[in-house]
This record gives sequence, structure tokens and C-alpha cells, in this order.
Amino acid sequence: MAVALFGGTFNPVHTGHLRIATELAELLQVDHIRMLPCAFPPHRGVPQASAQQRLEMLRAALANQSLLVADDLELQRPEPSYSIDTLEQVRQQIGSDQPLFFCIGMDALAKLDSWQRWQELLHHCHIVVSSRPDCEEPQAGPVADWVSRYRCDDLSQLQNSTAGYVYFCELTMLDLSSTEIRRKVAEGENIQFMTPDAVVNYIQQHHLYE
Repeated sequence: MAVALFGGTFNPVHTGHLRIATELAELLQVDHIRMLPCAFPPHRGVPQASAQQRLEMLRAALANQSLLVADDLELQRPEPSYSIDTLEQVRQQIGSDQPLFFCIGMDALAKLDSWQRWQELLHHCHIVVSSRPDCEEPQAGPVADWVSRYRCDDLSQLQNSTAGYVYFCELTMLDLSSTEIRRKVAEGENIQFMTPDAVVNYIQQHHLYE
């Protein structure tokens, strides 16, 4: 069975994350999506919530989800979370015969050439790129050249091979962001319906983002 990974800071996880991940699981025809919070995101500042708190919020959000699973793989590392390390580790876990999908947004693709050993990513997985509002596919430069070489629009071809392709998909993009949730909490505004009730309760109980 194919394996699909969906990483992020999840600070906090919100309904938009869950919607995208669910649609990806259905599109890719996998049993579940492994959602991986990163401990030390190399391209961002230190998250306001600790790694453990972000994991606990994610687990709370996924308590009644069958397609989505919280995975603490990246939180076990004492150093920054590089996707290439995660992919190498997961590939070792699942062996060489199963397709591995690594799901990212168009915004991440645009900056892919700043990632650690980015040109080696496809040695271990397929990259599935979801659309993002106000973010277009790179049209020139090293990432654009790389995409043109490895792009595949036939999903069945990805499902019948273990790694090596870039696939683009259109998913439901909700107008939500973790940044906006943190701002609302800091200003005493309501975040109901932006994230599951279990996450709202966790934020309130632990006085996060105040």
C-alpha cells in the first residue's frame, strides 16, 4: 500500500489542513495520510507552541479521523527537520517497493531550491503539489526546469511506481491560516470553526498564543 506524508508546523493545526489532507488521501487512494509536525522548521522562527503541544493538538484534532494519522517522526530529532532526512527514514521503514507520496503546497514548491539536498527528493518519493491562493507554478529558474523534467499528469503512473515524479492537483483551499488563529487568540477573538473544538479547548486550557 502506498504511503503519503503531509508535513507542517501545525501551529496550530486548523480545518484547512484537515480538509486538504482528507482530499489528498482520497485522491491518492491511500489508507491514510501521515501528518508530521516538524520540531525545528529550518525556514521559520521557533514556533510559539512547543513541539509536544503541537503534536498533542494534532492528535486531538485527529481523534475521530480514520484517514489522517499524527506521526511524531520529525519530533524525535534533536536537529532541524529536513524533508530529505524524513524521506530517507520513511523509505527505509517501508522498503523499496511501495509508492511514497510527499505532499506540499505550491508556495513550498516555489522555494524548493532553498531546501536541503532538494534535487535528491525524488530519489525517494513522488512529490504531490497542491494549489495555493495567489501562488503560481514557477515559470523560470532551477525549480521550473526540474519540474518540466519530472512532471507527470497521469496519477496512475505515480501509483504504479515508487518514486520520481512531480504531480499537480487542485484541492479545496479554505481561507484559513495558523497565523490568523494565533492573532485572533492574542486579541481575544473567537476561533470557533477555524480549528476543531478539541484544539480550541487545548489552546484555552494551556493559554497558548495569548
